[in-house]
Amino acid sequence: MDEPSIASAAPRVTVGVPVYNGARFLGETLDALRAQSLRDIEVIVADNASTDGSLEIAEKAAAEDPRFRVVTADRNRGVPWNFNRLVDAARAPAFMWNASDDVARPDHLLRCVQALDDTPEATIAFSRVVLVDADGNRVGEMDDDALDFESLDPAGRVRLFFARHVYQVIGFGGVIRTAVLRDLGRLPQRYGGDLELAVRMAVRAPFVQVPEQLYVSRRHDDQTNKVQGGDVLDQVRVYRPDWKRPVAFPQWSLDGALLRAAASAPLSWPGRAATVGSVLSEWAVPNWRLLAFDLKRNAVRLARGRYEGDYRPTASASDE
Repeated sequence: MDEPSIASAAPRVTVGVPVYNGARFLGETLDALRAQSLRDIEVIVADNASTDGSLEIAEKAAAEDPRFRVVTADRNRGVPWNFNRLVDAARAPAFMWNASDDVARPDHLLRCVQALDDTPEATIAFSRVVLVDADGNRVGEMDDDALDFESLDPAGRVRLFFARHVYQVIGFGGVIRTAVLRDLGRLPQRYGGDLELAVRMAVRAPFVQVPEQLYVSRRHDDQTNKVQGGDVLDQVRVYRPDWKRPVAFPQWSLDGALLRAAASAPLSWPGRAATVGSVLSEWAVPNWRLLAFDLKRNAVRLARGRYEGDYRPTASASDE
């Protein structure tokens, strides 16, 4: 297929790269975006007050390529704030978050844009994902072969999203219609907000998959998702650094948000009920232990009298 026509007033895709202390991999990430076969793009790097040289890497890329620009912060304001200011700054009709440690292969943006052009009813296009380690060695792939969201009703789309762990539609290279993303309020300010956003989008419109493996997601020890097994306050403060309460229940909050997103979907009551059933059967029930972990971790924290009022964000390349 031919490359989509280049718009004169605005780029075809805005790529937002949120980063906090991601210098180790950021250069490779930006080089991959520079090499995209779809040339009509803008790349915005949002540095969340990094202390490791990330800002210098981003500024160098912007100096070398006029399609790149950088926005800064006076302090780390959390993951959702950094992600969402990229959406606000976007000029293109399509938008993609690109983690600062992930790599988009050359045809990723082109193929996703073509998929959206060919499927007007879809709001997200995504390619298949390869998993690599910190050194770039392939360690696996997502369970994403032959995903079909287009033939399913809203409850079926939500069920497929959770059953096959299709988290790439938001965080791993999904190209989203910018207007839809803004209409839905962007990334929610909570732990697991990407899942909530995906549910809210899935109940409204289908997603479309590009069958090739065109996005490379890195797995390493400095990622934000590593906090899932740790302290509940750390889990919450990555997303809300101003959290001052001595306890937090991130998993309970997430489950409630997912169920509310399903129950308030713009569907008939049978459709909403079926969608709630999908969230329960494919997420809440299989992950019930996470709710127990919340209770246990808070109890341990209170028993030990542990409460740190001042939050210091940890190094994380892919909260970013």
